[in-house]
Amino acid sequence: MKSILRFFAFTILFSIAQKGYSQDPNFHVYLSFGQSNMEGYAKIEPQDKLGVDDRFQVLQAVDCPELKREKGNWYTAIPPLCRCSTGLTPVDYFGRNLLANLPKNIKVGVINVAVGGCKIELFDKDKTAQYVATAPDWMKGILQEYDGNPYARLVELAKIAQKKGVIKGILLHQGESNTGDTLWPKKVKIVYDNLIKDLNLDPKKVPLLSGETVNEDQNGKCGSMNKIIATLPKTIPNSYIISSKGCTAEADFLHFNAAGYRELGRRYADKMLWLLGYKFFEGKSPFIVQAPLGFDQFNTNIPIGKVETITYESKTVGSTRKATIYTPPGFSKKKKYPVLYLLHGIGGDEKEWLNGANPQIILDNLYAEAKIEPMIVVMPNGRAMKEDSATGNIMAPDKVQAFAVFEKDLLNDLIPFIEKKYPVLKDREHRAIAGLSMGAGQSLNFGLGNLDKFAWVGAFSAAPNTKIPEELLPDPEIAKKKLKLLWISCGDNDWLIENSKRTHDYLYKNDVPHIYYIEPGVHDFKVWKNGLYMFSQFLFKPVDQSSFAAYSILGNPAQTNIRTAKYPQILPDNKVLFKVNAPEASKVQIDLGKKYDMTRDSEGFWTVTTDVINKGFNYYSLLIDAVALADPSSQTFYGMGRMASGIEIPNKEGDFYALKDIPHGDIRIKKYFSKATNSWREMYVYTPPGYENATEKYPVLYLLHGGGEDQTGWASQGKANLILDNLIAENKAKPMIIAMLDGNMGNTGGVAGFNENALKAFENELKTGAIPFVESNFKVEKDAKNRALAGLSMGGLQTLYAGVKNSDLFSYIGVFSSGWWANNTILSEPQYEFMKNNVGMINANIKEFWISMGGKEDIAYENCKIMIKKFDQLGIKYKYSEYPGGHAWPVWRHDLFMFAPLLFQQQ
Repeated sequence: MKSILRFFAFTILFSIAQKGYSQDPNFHVYLSFGQSNMEGYAKIEPQDKLGVDDRFQVLQAVDCPELKREKGNWYTAIPPLCRCSTGLTPVDYFGRNLLANLPKNIKVGVINVAVGGCKIELFDKDKTAQYVATAPDWMKGILQEYDGNPYARLVELAKIAQKKGVIKGILLHQGESNTGDTLWPKKVKIVYDNLIKDLNLDPKKVPLLSGETVNEDQNGKCGSMNKIIATLPKTIPNSYIISSKGCTAEADFLHFNAAGYRELGRRYADKMLWLLGYKFFEGKSPFIVQAPLGFDQFNTNIPIGKVETITYESKTVGSTRKATIYTPPGFSKKKKYPVLYLLHGIGGDEKEWLNGANPQIILDNLYAEAKIEPMIVVMPNGRAMKEDSATGNIMAPDKVQAFAVFEKDLLNDLIPFIEKKYPVLKDREHRAIAGLSMGAGQSLNFGLGNLDKFAWVGAFSAAPNTKIPEELLPDPEIAKKKLKLLWISCGDNDWLIENSKRTHDYLYKNDVPHIYYIEPGVHDFKVWKNGLYMFSQFLFKPVDQSSFAAYSILGNPAQTNIRTAKYPQILPDNKVLFKVNAPEASKVQIDLGKKYDMTRDSEGFWTVTTDVINKGFNYYSLLIDAVALADPSSQTFYGMGRMASGIEIPNKEGDFYALKDIPHGDIRIKKYFSKATNSWREMYVYTPPGYENATEKYPVLYLLHGGGEDQTGWASQGKANLILDNLIAENKAKPMIIAMLDGNMGNTGGVAGFNENALKAFENELKTGAIPFVESNFKVEKDAKNRALAGLSMGGLQTLYAGVKNSDLFSYIGVFSSGWWANNTILSEPQYEFMKNNVGMINANIKEFWISMGGKEDIAYENCKIMIKKFDQLGIKYKYSEYPGGHAWPVWRHDLFMFAPLLFQQQ
């Protein structure tokens, strides 16, 4: 009886203790230690004390009566954060930047114990006493504030902190006093291991972030120590180096100044945020986009699920088959559960997930954090044949075919067995399927092919067994109605990524909601574990499809990138991720419609994610220290009056300029001598499919570029050849030749330089140079009804001038994003006067006078509106069209797509 009473007494006391010291998982605590740069050397400035969020707390390390702080108590982290009179430290801006990018329910606490001038040996608890005994006099006062043992003080405070929060990481900045000491990494490891042991921490969950000393690029006196610091991850695998490149220093070149501390602190925070799995959102609500450190580590303090192997009779195969089953913590036969069917790869079986990923640990941890719904996970053998082991030649035809046969086994044998043996919900909304590699292909094939059975489908690194998109989803509208979530993920260096991209492109084009998740990695369990971690959190609960595009860590390299360049990348929501290596630069921007400030990381790479960018082609520039440059990672195009970078953004409506398996015409580059300019000039000429062997003659469209561009524009930026190839293949346009001319006639740039003399010069070149050359060198008709003239922006003005004045030469005129300038009556009034006097001739000669604009955001919109109002008054016949997108190539591509089918039809 006494033993029973003692047991109950112990149980009550234990529960009280647990309740009294329960940790708040949303209170993240960080330990920091080191020497003077961690202590804080720079003067604290007014900005450093303003706006400190009270979610950012410091556990006071020493008594500071003048600050009204007592050792061992928490305070809002207003500097100083070390001792009473220390300065600004990286910890200040580490905490600030963490909180700026973490959810509002998370608090951050820091403990800073640092001693200026000390060696790392001071924090080795077995050497502390010896070190203190021989310390210089100036250091003894500092040490006395820590009762002669800084390491013991750090541990003491950490244990206090553990009563409220969870230690998430350790920050170190030390090395100046150990410069040249090649044993420094091993000495740091001793301290780190002691902290892990004394605080009962899991080293796989608590990283060490170590900052460099003042860098050699700042003339750092101890900069050579950074080569030794860089080797720390070889000694401590869970350590990360925080670069100090570009972090400005004090005049002593030993300490950072205030700006240097702010930047270094941000870099510590950036690394920790990455380790926590959060995405940066520039003030918007952040969320986890990748598994945090320790997500797959066993936790002895949480409930765990159960894993068992079952057998079932398969009529499909004609044998007894195996499957691995995971039931969640607290599993009860009185409750009904949803089911996730989780499939393996070509070289695995029902144990592959268990052996390679420990999914039960990942799921147990997620349950403990209340991030997933309770579910049963079924891991079957997806090789549906009697001899289904992953032995011998796994690529043998019969074994590969068995993966397709598994669809019937799954639907007719395994699912009925699971639904009979386990308490499960049997509707499609409570059934999910996902897999890795070959199993990912099966998941897409079986899941999307049986939307009456599955509402949740996930594919991690889908293999080539994945059906082509048109077979996967022949009717995208059904998928839109039935799918709760379609998840497609892959590592950016996975050689099978094209399978995932192909499916994503089809889904994007057809507006099927899905998550397309690209992450750093290859074809391995690191990627697949992260896929399971992320995918499982969406299952069997309401999902916000509007947020799907935000989840990807990386995007696909733009098709305009050179060769193997990884950046810029197009994210699923058509934002662009730029990454530029410019370690010596002080400021880097991307100019893409608007200027975006880039952020420098610890290695000298600058990154930024833009807003959503207009579909189709866009010019952009790098601005490095205010100098506009072309991005060496991107193709360049002549635009804006110089060679500039260009980026192609996916366009759901861009099928009309897609490269397709149809007959294609050619682009020919021709040089000719112009008598009008007494110089050699160049034109790009498109000849349609079959031109070489044709006997007939073709009509000609003379096509003009805009200001700051040249004859390459319509061929490169405009994709004129592909547009016509597709139109001709669909019998929507007459086969024609397109002569893409150079409209630059000397000083014709801008309002000041562009006048009637420049227009006359182009008219003369067109009539005496370009047209005669085309008609002498190509198989073309030579009358007005077989000639058209069109142009964009500046080329639109040239078209208005030369086309209208020479309506006896052209039967078709296209004016894209242009119009006579309303504020330049000296130029425009003579044109209107000519039209007024020749209305009948113009209307009779011009079969199609087509005018288009890029909507109200087009810079030429108002001029054009004023012009066509004048046309109405004069009685000039025309057709008007608008396509939103502004003054840009996506609009002009669409203009050509709409204009070309009108040409040469009235023969």
